[in-house]
Amino acid sequence: MSGPPLSLGSAADRPAREPSASRLPPPWIAWYRRAFPAYFLFLFLVNHFPGLKLPKVPGDDKLAHATAFALLAFLAWRFWEAFRPIRSARFAPLLGIALMGYAAFDEWTQQFVLRGTDINDWFADIGGIIVMIALLEAIRRWRAGRGTTVKSPE
Repeated sequence: MSGPPLSLGSAADRPAREPSASRLPPPWIAWYRRAFPAYFLFLFLVNHFPGLKLPKVPGDDKLAHATAFALLAFLAWRFWEAFRPIRSARFAPLLGIALMGYAAFDEWTQQFVLRGTDINDWFADIGGIIVMIALLEAIRRWRAGRGTTVKSPE
């Protein structure tokens, strides 16, 4: 049995999607969908390359740890946001817990590739994660409270 072709109608016939306070402009969506997995893989490989001796960071290397994991948290947030708008305040702690768990795994497994495991490095990782997620959650709430959205160029 064949009938008339199924038509979804024109864009004007379909209900408009509700704008979100965290909707990303289209060019950035593709970028974040690629950037997070690439950075995650890069960070894992750099931290687990056997016997890798990185150049000394001026001062303490804890700032480098915090910065690396703050960037990971930022990209993870935007990666998720590229697939669906973040509307719930529950997202921030769940992402934080997941990333802190990964940071612990990352520090613990470095001992198996002739690198040191340091609890203070993990604390620095957590500091970067918490600061970035708190900042992104504050921005999300501020935008939601104002009813602002990121306009996509059409």
